[in-house]
Amino acid sequence: MAAVKLDDIRVEPLNTNHNFSEFYCTSDDLNDFIRNDALREQECMLSRTYLFSYEEEVVGFVSLSADSVGAPKLRREDVVRKKSSDRPAYSVLPCVLIGRLAVAKKYERQGIGKYILNWAIGLITNVVCKSVGCRYITVDPKTESLQFYTESGLGFTQMEAFKPGRPETRYYINLYKLLND
Repeated sequence: MAAVKLDDIRVEPLNTNHNFSEFYCTSDDLNDFIRNDALREQECMLSRTYLFSYEEEVVGFVSLSADSVGAPKLRREDVVRKKSSDRPAYSVLPCVLIGRLAVAKKYERQGIGKYILNWAIGLITNVVCKSVGCRYITVDPKTESLQFYTESGLGFTQMEAFKPGRPETRYYINLYKLLND
């Protein structure tokens, strides 16, 4: 198979006309989500899923949802502080969750996952953040996907654990830092 030309990838919102019987990625959970849950979650206004197609074939998808994060889960330097104080200004802060991100197995290792991630961050920074308050992007990656996020160069940081000895699985990007550094 020839390499995918990233400039030729088409993005569109999920709708009832899409068929995923041929879509297969290495995660059974993600295959189940796109086939059985994504449209229902979208209809219930829980998430919005975007499809990435190349030559009329779905090569990947991403779902986005509103989220929040408690200030204690953030690293000290990422907490919004009260003016002239060391105390957090808010106990809970607004985020967008990248809930699901998948690339079809036959299109892996061609830069499509990074393309989808950058597209999602572009949507969040150029549309969401210009329309509503949103300070962070959150993800809760599976162990096998963690390296994809941490090595993206986008500044994903592990959240602080509430309970000692129980590692935190969620990660975040401080959008303020990303956009102002």
